[in-house]
Amino acid sequence: MRSPGACARRSMMWTEFIGNRAAVEHLQQLAATAGRERHAQRTLVLAGPEGVGKTTLAVLFGLALNCQAPPAPGEICGACASCRQAAPVASLPELIAAAQAYRTAEVKTSARQQAPLRVALHPAIHLFPPDGDFLTMAQARAIIHQDEIQPDSGQSWTLIVPDFDRARWATQAALLKTLEEPSPGVVILLLARNPGALLPTVRSRALELRLAPVPHAELVAALVARGQNAQTAELMARLAPGGPGRALTLDLPGYQQIRSEALQLLRLGVAGDSLATVFRLSESVRASKEKFESLLEILYSVLQDIVYLQAEFPNRVGNVDCLPELRSLAQRLAPARVREVVEGLDRIQAAAQRNSFRPLALASWTLGLTAEGS
Repeated sequence: MRSPGACARRSMMWTEFIGNRAAVEHLQQLAATAGRERHAQRTLVLAGPEGVGKTTLAVLFGLALNCQAPPAPGEICGACASCRQAAPVASLPELIAAAQAYRTAEVKTSARQQAPLRVALHPAIHLFPPDGDFLTMAQARAIIHQDEIQPDSGQSWTLIVPDFDRARWATQAALLKTLEEPSPGVVILLLARNPGALLPTVRSRALELRLAPVPHAELVAALVARGQNAQTAELMARLAPGGPGRALTLDLPGYQQIRSEALQLLRLGVAGDSLATVFRLSESVRASKEKFESLLEILYSVLQDIVYLQAEFPNRVGNVDCLPELRSLAQRLAPARVREVVEGLDRIQAAAQRNSFRPLALASWTLGLTAEGS
């Protein structure tokens, strides 16, 4: 795993964040006054849909708190020794995967409770991603322990907890005392898609900032400003509606390759092709759980677009670069069948979490797609 210092020469700046200017300015103001106000709010909830930038904004806040040469209070210079130690947020999936692989290979199963999953994006910025499906009690204890450690002079611990709304209530409750009054020099940011799933006692202890989906035109303009041509930027913004994080990290050729397989499955299923043909295509997901999950996600996206076309809302279609094929499928699958198809996909997703045989489940689902009258 690369050290944070080797990942970037210059950290991201506030001005590079896309959208939600009110939330950005609020956090800048909090960072500017954090060292001067004795009773400054040090537990925050950043709430918003996936891909809108919650993690990026939390990291920027941590950088602002630790910047050694801010051009103005609450700003980030991007070039001081502290700022240069930050890992780019775009590398977060790789860093999490590396941390998980290390624990699997190097830490005995019996000892993993003593080595809870965490990722250091900076010496003072620590992220506690879900270990499996949600934050574990061992991770909660690690957060409490980190809160008790006095940071180095001039530093501020920034503890980021993604998907905290998915944490069990017992785990949330275990952190209540820490969330109520973090130690001096410690800030805790809880990230949530659905803040309503947080315990009321958690929400009452935190300042909540909501991040809204970024308007389409603003997202397209931001992608063009980062080097995408207008046509590609338009497509990426449609495939990641309102989500700059998803748009910026989208591997478009890889997405289109897997989508071509998803569309082929739908074509074969609607045409009532043979089990052998369908199973051969389904076999492509045997070795890769990640590809299987991507295929399911893209199938959901394609089916959503089919529903938009059937409801005569073509302006909401995301996969606009394959619109003729989507129109053909929308004509061949009755709306009631689309609902049944989505329910079948839900069952496959649930079965996959129980380690069911993925190719067989996918092949069976595909063969059940046969359109009426075909």
